[in-house]
Amino acid sequence: MIETDIYDQALVIISVWSSKCPDKKFFGMALADFEKAVAPSGTARTELTQLDTRRAEVLESRNRADRVTRRSVLRVVNGVKGDPEEGEDSELLADMGYVPHTARSSIVSAARKLKSAAREAEKAKENRESKETKEVTQ
Repeated sequence: MIETDIYDQALVIISVWSSKCPDKKFFGMALADFEKAVAPSGTARTELTQLDTRRAEVLESRNRADRVTRRSVLRVVNGVKGDPEEGEDSELLADMGYVPHTARSSIVSAARKLKSAAREAEKAKENRESKETKEVTQ
């Protein structure tokens, strides 16, 4: 038999058995016994299909809710940044998990310096390798 889902195989067997020799027993099992034995596989597949549908519905619901949440979070964060008593460098903003404006500037500056130092180190390495190659060829 071509490899397919085991329950699909069972359904083919039921169909053929019921049309060709419905009263015959195999391995001591009547057609009704076999149908009863394989029924839980069909039930489980039906439940899984329902769960997949429900999961997709819940995910869509979550995504819609997250769009509202995202807008609300952005509005509150922008409100804290624009508040004269709090502002972009407030401790409140940092406690909410955001990088204060002055810290962000420092991070960007440090990143530029690090990138520049990495370029200089790469150039120095290339110069050393070039000198070593020249010495070996001489």
